[in-house]
Amino acid sequence: MPSSSARSSYLDVSASSNASQPAGQDRGIVLLVVLVLADPVLSKRPQLVAGKGAGGHVAEWKALLEEAERPVNVNLTQGFPDFEGSRTARFEAAEAIMRLESQRLNQYSPLVGLSSLMDSIANLYTRLWPKIGEMDAAKNVVVTTSGTEAISVAMQTLVSPGDEVILFEPFFPWYAPGVRLAGGEVKLVRLDMEDGFAIDRTRLLEAFDPKRTKMIVLNTPHNPTGRVLTREEVRSVHEVASTSEIGCVVFSDEAYEGQCWAPGGHEKVQTMVEDLNAEACARVKCLTMGTASKLCSLTGWRVGWLTGPEEIIKGAKAMHGYSTYCAPSPFQHGIAKALDGFEDLDPDTCFDGTGALMRANAEKVTSAMRAMGFKVYKPEGGYFVVADCSPLGFETNMEFCRTLLDECQVAVAPMNMFYGRPPEELSPSERCLVRLAICKTEPVIDEAIARMKKLKAAN
Repeated sequence: MPSSSARSSYLDVSASSNASQPAGQDRGIVLLVVLVLADPVLSKRPQLVAGKGAGGHVAEWKALLEEAERPVNVNLTQGFPDFEGSRTARFEAAEAIMRLESQRLNQYSPLVGLSSLMDSIANLYTRLWPKIGEMDAAKNVVVTTSGTEAISVAMQTLVSPGDEVILFEPFFPWYAPGVRLAGGEVKLVRLDMEDGFAIDRTRLLEAFDPKRTKMIVLNTPHNPTGRVLTREEVRSVHEVASTSEIGCVVFSDEAYEGQCWAPGGHEKVQTMVEDLNAEACARVKCLTMGTASKLCSLTGWRVGWLTGPEEIIKGAKAMHGYSTYCAPSPFQHGIAKALDGFEDLDPDTCFDGTGALMRANAEKVTSAMRAMGFKVYKPEGGYFVVADCSPLGFETNMEFCRTLLDECQVAVAPMNMFYGRPPEELSPSERCLVRLAICKTEPVIDEAIARMKKLKAAN
């Protein structure tokens, strides 16, 4: 668990530190959109990934995020922890940086990753998820410069111009740009809050083309909703993918595998796919993304990885090598030591107790917001809670976010950026969805709830 000093830091430390907090990914993409739209000299590539973000509210959201960082506000817009990350990782990395005998770790590491970290990743998965079977670190693992780069590398490795990639909407905003930069076409499959954000097989079939669909992207636990995929949902995806004529790959983003409190805990999609392959005599391949940002609560270190079949990992190594070349060497060393210390999946202790903290925060926020009249999806994992503000009389999430910030000094994120459809195509409920980051210490969550209770319903 985060230390007691970190848990009690809100009133005297956390608020004052918000102003110096580096911009997160949500704010970063808004700034990128503004910059790209302002400079016509740029190539067509930036234009492929900009201009569609923030649901048409780029300038308004930029101003909102900037104001959210004022010390007086409780900032629940972005998914960065406000508590210390892994002590083991930080201590080991600091030692590696400063010790004369380990100065080699301050230089380039092999582009595929430090062998010690690759071994630690393989051992972690076979130790905590034994159904996954043997994993050869040299053949089945590549270390990337963040989970975000892992997503980009996966797209560049598998998607060719003209290929289609299925995304379940709402989705992490970095998926669609990765597809477009690879020359692919995004095909959206809508997930509805009324259905618990479950995958609808009929909609999936409508989006799937056996001659063109090259990848189906899964995310469990899901960002932003916190939904955890069921085996039946994975079965539906597998059955559809197995009809592909071009070798459709299942790409599984499991960034939040360490923060999962669904019954039975987190189950690796790769394991389910391999079981289903055996049942159906199929050959569907699965490529998986993981990240130290969430397993070790160190979002600024930018260490991620891909695991999967040797032939795909070979291609991923090449694409990564011509992208960032290698993740920071001392941070890789620290992460390897931290992963070696995760012995089981007990939510109170594994991954520094972050799963237990996220679950407690999710329960608090969900209960409080439902009591206030919001429709709230109760997550089973991840860093976030999603709520519908329309029952309180608000017509858009931007209106709600502005009111909440002005009246209560609490900042939350509108969900516009997590949709690929333009605002006019969203349902009234979708236009009113907001995301609250719960990856914070208990005093911060308690303070946010207390402030939110002062909110006046819209007329």
